[in-house]
Amino acid sequence: MKTGLSVAIVGWKILGGVGCLAAAQATPPVPVLPAFDVVATPIVSETTVNAFGFQTTAVGREQIDAMNAGDLASALRRTPGATISRYNTVGAFGGGEGGAVFLRGLGSSRPGGEIKTTLDGVPIGNGVFNHPLLDLLPVDLAGAVEINRRAEPLSAGNMFAGINLVSPRGGPMGAWLHGMASVGSFGARSGKLAAGRRFAAGEIYAGQSYREADGHREDAEGRLGHTLVRAGWSPWPALTLSYLVHRTDNRATDPGAEAGAGLPATRGDVYETEAWLHLVSAIWARTGGEGSVRAYVNDGDANWWRRATSANADSVNAYRLSGVHWRETQRWGAGGEWVGGVDADWTKGSTRSVPPGAGPTLAFGPETFRLLSAYAGINQRWSLADAWEITPSAGVRHYRHEQFGRAWTPQVAVTARRGPWQAHASVARAVNFPGIEVAAFSTVAIPALGQSWRTLRPERLTQTEIGLRYELAPGAVAEVTLFQNEGRDRFVFVPPPPPPFRFLNVESSRTRGAELTLSVRPLKTLSLFAGAAHLDARPADLPYAPRWSLTGGATWLLRRDLTLNLDGSYVSAQWAGAQARGNGARNTERIGAFALLNARLGYAFGLGATLQKNEIFVAIENALDRDYRYRPGYPMPGTGFTFGVSARH
Repeated sequence: MKTGLSVAIVGWKILGGVGCLAAAQATPPVPVLPAFDVVATPIVSETTVNAFGFQTTAVGREQIDAMNAGDLASALRRTPGATISRYNTVGAFGGGEGGAVFLRGLGSSRPGGEIKTTLDGVPIGNGVFNHPLLDLLPVDLAGAVEINRRAEPLSAGNMFAGINLVSPRGGPMGAWLHGMASVGSFGARSGKLAAGRRFAAGEIYAGQSYREADGHREDAEGRLGHTLVRAGWSPWPALTLSYLVHRTDNRATDPGAEAGAGLPATRGDVYETEAWLHLVSAIWARTGGEGSVRAYVNDGDANWWRRATSANADSVNAYRLSGVHWRETQRWGAGGEWVGGVDADWTKGSTRSVPPGAGPTLAFGPETFRLLSAYAGINQRWSLADAWEITPSAGVRHYRHEQFGRAWTPQVAVTARRGPWQAHASVARAVNFPGIEVAAFSTVAIPALGQSWRTLRPERLTQTEIGLRYELAPGAVAEVTLFQNEGRDRFVFVPPPPPPFRFLNVESSRTRGAELTLSVRPLKTLSLFAGAAHLDARPADLPYAPRWSLTGGATWLLRRDLTLNLDGSYVSAQWAGAQARGNGARNTERIGAFALLNARLGYAFGLGATLQKNEIFVAIENALDRDYRYRPGYPMPGTGFTFGVSARH
């Protein structure tokens, strides 16, 4: 109760305004609002809450294209509650500063990370040092991006928050072809070719994308290459089998800090990533329920080349992520639902630290960690006399890690709906197990840590969330979400005195805040979006946790063949850099507030029914030519332009 109350205080004034609207509502049931077809919503496509009180925000393919986003950081740069960092216009340099996404103050820890990234629910990331690598994610070829700002034991385990890419599907019945090419400022060029076919018993999709740029500074070049193929087949209506293969090969260079920034000289360091993902899935349906099983293998390399540039040791890493996930759902006529499943995941990795000169190479692995978890949950919908629908739920996931022991993550939630009103409240525990990084770090970085990593336990987070949604009018929706995260047992290395040098679970943290979004559709040709997020973090120097962030966007169909997209943001001053694993480490890097505005103008062309299948577009980044940065000494580009053409058949 105390936790929920402290969260509510953060957004009291926001809720008060929305609450006044509630008081003004008449007692009789409110009819369901009619459909209202308009142009696509800018920034995000929708926010949903499931029967277990789990909130997901989706950024669809239309929103990704409207923001001219070629990677994950660009696609989520305007999502309330999300913060990004980067060095280059194309390519995410492997560390947290060079290319990352942070959610509600989570995600800055290195090595290791609290946010997990997935493709169709299976993990993609650095299997050795256990944190996301954005270049591995094929945003150019994704159908949508789903943002989960908190964990939910019944959806995915071993994380504090998550970002999932949804693979594209075959499209409408028949065959289709889509091509895109663009050029732009700072030597940017890109191309995409995708084809698909849907037939009676299945579908197939194949796509390839390529992006490259010389960069806005010397040694700021980057390159992204993705190939994705997905095939699905239904031998009978109740069963669908599918196979997905994804290949990626990427390179990003560190442009280094400006002179006088007080940061180490790293200009010219290179981070290269490449990986193969294979995913086989079976999805079945039955009376009142469905189930699925997925098996995956993800082989990758993540190499940091720097001996010849910054005189630091090269870090050469190879990993394999593999596993099997099984899930079942069963519903019954009285409005109840049961969910259960088992996840088995294996992480295998090796690393070599190759110093400059004649120093000895330090090597670790290959080592394999195994994690088994099982979960079950139940919810029941109740219809009340005053037209409210209340759905309480509860669930739990149990973990068994071969190195770090066992853990439980329970959750309880309730959702409520009445006409245009929707509310949800939940309390859940999340855990994040150490990965291979703790054993590798003890070998190639600080050998004095010895075997102390074997005494570690999972990091823990108690997450409380309260949300309210109201449909103000057809095409107008307001949402407010209040949250609090209370973390403990964060693992850090503790130097003497007293000896020995060792890993310990000793640090704690707390973040709380509020997020408000408003989508308005005043005309069928105009859609507007605005968002605000407030975050209060402890420790106060938590990186990439700005106290205030504001976002906005517009999609305006100026005429049948001309569409204007605008998106803008304001981010208050914030601490920067990675959250070091040293006990009591203080962050000293800080960046100032900044505001950005981007625009995209698209002209659709064709004949008759083909109009709006083809498009010529121009996009402007940083239209106000602001001086800003995500890390001291790393200025981001001024105004830049992209010119492109997109054609469909």
